Amino acid sequence: MLLLAGYSSYAQTIDIYKEAFQIPAIEVDYPQVQGPITADKVAVYAAAFDNSSFRQVATALKEYKTAHQLSDWMYYQMVRRTANYFYHKPDNYEGYTLLKWYLMRASGYDVRLAVIGERLLFYVQSNEEVYDIPFFMYENKAYLCLNKHDYKDVDFEHQQLYNVPLPASTVALKSFSYKINQLPDFTDDNFTNKLIDFTFNNVEYQFDIKVNKSIDTLFVNYPVLDYDAYFNIPLSNNTYATLIPKLKQVTKKMSQSQGVEYLMEFVRNAFQYESDIVATGKEQRFSPELTLINDKSDCDDRIALFYFLVKEIYNLPMVVVRYPTHVMLAVKLDKTKGKTVSYNNQEYVICEPTPQARNLKIGQMAEKYKNQPYEIAYAYHP
Repeated sequence: MLLLAGYSSYAQTIDIYKEAFQIPAIEVDYPQVQGPITADKVAVYAAAFDNSSFRQVATALKEYKTAHQLSDWMYYQMVRRTANYFYHKPDNYEGYTLLKWYLMRASGYDVRLAVIGERLLFYVQSNEEVYDIPFFMYENKAYLCLNKHDYKDVDFEHQQLYNVPLPASTVALKSFSYKINQLPDFTDDNFTNKLIDFTFNNVEYQFDIKVNKSIDTLFVNYPVLDYDAYFNIPLSNNTYATLIPKLKQVTKKMSQSQGVEYLMEFVRNAFQYESDIVATGKEQRFSPELTLINDKSDCDDRIALFYFLVKEIYNLPMVVVRYPTHVMLAVKLDKTKGKTVSYNNQEYVICEPTPQARNLKIGQMAEKYKNQPYEIAYAYHP
């Protein structure tokens, strides 16, 4: 028998975005998960959602997503917080995970549940290249694990995975995209001031900008993706407004190559260097805004910010030049100077936004990379 939760919820708001989402007050009539977790048992609990009052919550979430044009990732952050309101994650992980699955599926996403060693896993179908998330194939489609970070002791490669049998959807379900082409407006109390200073041609520059402290939390489990995906994540509106106009004002007095070099030195010298392995024990890639927020970053993070600044201020063609242990950017300038790389019969000037043993100018690179093989990992053309 299924044990009903049987309690009333109160209206609750989630206000990470400027216009808060109000969770409907409902009579919670969904069963509490009992006993060991098996695929068949999970299937029974999952089916119970169709006749529960959570349908009201799913409808409200879908309407909010449409009204605010949330990307899939940003919408999933709303779903996570909503599920945690009804089933506090540390106290009822299974209820929390099942509700996330239901809310995403009711929103039209192709999501699945699976069990590994009595642990409940949550998967979403995606067609994008994701490098650090386990997946399984079902009906020729890849399903990526959205809660891998909660199970550091699970051996995804060798432990048996049991795909939960779920009823076929009556509507077409869509794949999940990790790409973020716009950010929602955030509440003002999410922002704090940050002073960024650096020196260029013996002149000191300071920028007092607003950074969105909620971004760190929203992206804490964001996976490693292709350069195209995380390079083009925009800045929060307040951050953009307090940085980009100031950079444009400074660089408009410079030649194109001087301006690009100024942006390169800004990215190189305004932040300390630290590799991902030292910082977090794993590979990760910061969006441009995350690089601004964090005091330390590595080469992948810096080229993301440098790319974003060059694109916003000059909108020039660029290529990512990837070496076995390093990555840098090359920019197509009106006049070439120094070291260049060729791509599609065009010359791109090497730019190094990561600190090296000596202060490299535009068109210069560290000696250790000059004879190393490289590949063009991404190309941008306006």
